[in-house]
Amino acid sequence: MHQMTRRTVLTTAIGAGAAAATGLAGATSAQAAPAFHRGRPTVEVYLARHGQTVLNALDRVQGFSDSPLTTTGQAVAKKVGANLAKEVGRIDAAYSADMVRHFQTVSLMLDGARSRQQPTRLEGLREVNFGGFEGAENHVMWGAILEKIGHASPAEAIAAGYTLTDLVDLIPQVNSVASLPAENSATVAQRMLKALNGIVMEPARRGGGTVLVVSSGLSITCALAALGATVPGTGLSNGAVNHLSYSAGTWTVKTVNDTHYAN
Repeated sequence: MHQMTRRTVLTTAIGAGAAAATGLAGATSAQAAPAFHRGRPTVEVYLARHGQTVLNALDRVQGFSDSPLTTTGQAVAKKVGANLAKEVGRIDAAYSADMVRHFQTVSLMLDGARSRQQPTRLEGLREVNFGGFEGAENHVMWGAILEKIGHASPAEAIAAGYTLTDLVDLIPQVNSVASLPAENSATVAQRMLKALNGIVMEPARRGGGTVLVVSSGLSITCALAALGATVPGTGLSNGAVNHLSYSAGTWTVKTVNDTHYAN
């Protein structure tokens, strides 16, 4: 993939939702970080969903496919960065998935935070691969999932006891394009946690720090679920921040879907 610089994103240039943050202090990971970190100081990770994109606005499936931020998405990203910096101070490192929407979001957040950090792009932080549904209208994919389980809407399925990760696990089952395989939640969680564990290695060696990470809604949901956290059935809002803490080989999820930074 073409490697854009942060300057390119900012010169080419925000939709967050209204859901409240959910406090989850004490929720620990089902998968510990590398053991050699044990006893090290704390690394605070602010894991954000990217800002609203063109495909979000068109209500189309966007996983390994990509589109740039809308003007609304750009504004929210910059505001989130500014407010995050006011509350947590210096950002010591920044990472994003390797696609345009993620890198554009993290770059604008850093700009809002007045940070000179140069973000690193990681393929492991990508959104779920939706296979043959990539680029389709959302109702097509969700309609196939809901028909499979006999429910009329995602809200009805959630009310019946399905989680968002359960619904993600149905995507490979209803994907009709064999040449474009879709991912399940376990695969996504594994690569997300591998990326996050790698991200905390260097700050842990240095004695701790604050890290900004930008990924996508369902990929973050899969990672949080694997860490024992509960994600709202409505999903994560564009620009929402999830606060994770790493210390002594263990992850703790402190907040989920925190949208106050965008306000």
